[in-house]
This record gives sequence, C-alpha cells and structure tokens, in this order.
Amino acid sequence: MQTLNNEITNLLNQENCNIVGFADLRCLSDEVRQNFDYGILIGLSYTKEAMIENIKGLPRRYHNELVQINKHLNELASLTAEFLVDKGYKAMPKIQSMVMQNKEWRTVLPHKTVATLAGTGWIGKCATLVTNEVGSALRITSVLTNAPLKCGNPINKSLCNPNCMVCVNICPGKAPLGGLWEVGTERDDFYDARACVHAARARSSELLDINETICGLCISHCPFTKKGLGYIKNILCQISQ
Repeated sequence: MQTLNNEITNLLNQENCNIVGFADLRCLSDEVRQNFDYGILIGLSYTKEAMIENIKGLPRRYHNELVQINKHLNELASLTAEFLVDKGYKAMPKIQSMVMQNKEWRTVLPHKTVATLAGTGWIGKCATLVTNEVGSALRITSVLTNAPLKCGNPINKSLCNPNCMVCVNICPGKAPLGGLWEVGTERDDFYDARACVHAARARSSELLDINETICGLCISHCPFTKKGLGYIKNILCQISQ
C-alpha cells in the first residue's frame, strides 16, 4: 500500500515535476506556518540549454522557461492541495497570487524555508536554493497542510565551499557578499537584494528589452548547477564534497 508521501510524489512526477520534498514546520511559530504542521516543497528545473545560453549572453530561453515554470508551479500546487482536500485533509497552495512580498522582497514563510526544512537543499551565497540534483537551476513553490507526512531531515547550513566565489564574481550588481548561510543568519548579512534587483533589471532591459528582474547569471554559473545539469568540465576546486 502506498504511503501518502508516495502518492503525492507520484502525482507530481506524472506532471513532470522533478523535485519534491516534505517538511515538518512545527519548529516555526503558528503565525508563520499559518497553523499548518507540514509543508510540501515542489520544484521544477530549468533546462541545460537555457543555462548555457544565458552564460553566453542569450537569456531569451531562460526568460521563457521562467514564465512557463511559474505557471506550471501554480498548477502543481493547486493540484496537490486539491488532492489532499479530497483525502479529507486541510491544505493551502502558496501560489504566486497568495504570496505577498514586502518592499525588502521578503515573505513571512519563504518557499526556501520549506525547502531547507525538507532537506531538499540549502541557501547559497546568492540567496537562492541550491540542490545536489540541479544546483540552483530551479524554481519552487510549496503547499501547507495538516496531512501527516514523513518528513526529510532539515539542512541547517550551507554546503557551498567557503572558497568558491563564482556567483560573487559573476554578479553584475555584486549582490552576493561572500558569506555563508546558516539557520538564523539574516539575509542582508550575506546578500544585497536591492543590488540584485537593480542589476537584473538593467540586464533584462539591455538584452530582452523588458523591465523585469531577469538575470540568472549566478544560477547558470553555479558549480552545483553545472554538475547537476551536466555541462561542467572541472568542478573539483569549487565544490566541497
């Protein structure tokens, strides 16, 4: 007999979802987790081709995939929540229309927090989620629920090599400050979100003629991304095993 975890994973895999995680949220306050005990992390990766073209200064495929992935993530979150409700549980999809950011580009419960609690990945130097499977070349969403789930082991600190400065050096806005994340670290201590937004909008304006926060150079150049998607030659000096 399939477990609830397996049922959810199979449901999402059938919809071409390649990253699924399960998080115990009870370490967070009731207000932050909105009185839900568990979270389901859903992720979709970019293609290798989009990452390579972005490195070459051709971000059109990356932008197109971002739009498509965001749309599909909303669909997957809603599908998962509906599945759980049909099972008799409470569930809330954290789709884009429901996740509000403040002026500092923060949310009360980031999808990345659900991801790290699920053991799916950690926060990299450029404040993106990093996974062993696809590096940081993915976008994520989450579903909150009271359904009893078997959860992964949380990742509480960065697994990036302290000496790796790839994203720091490639960022046109110098947003990554070079520090490492761990639970309790303030984002502003290792990453400048405002610098990222300004530089990304400048790049998208120049290369795509749009006023959106589209850049992704840190994602495309990340050694974990290159390893996960398979377009790297030498990674040994950059990744701490």
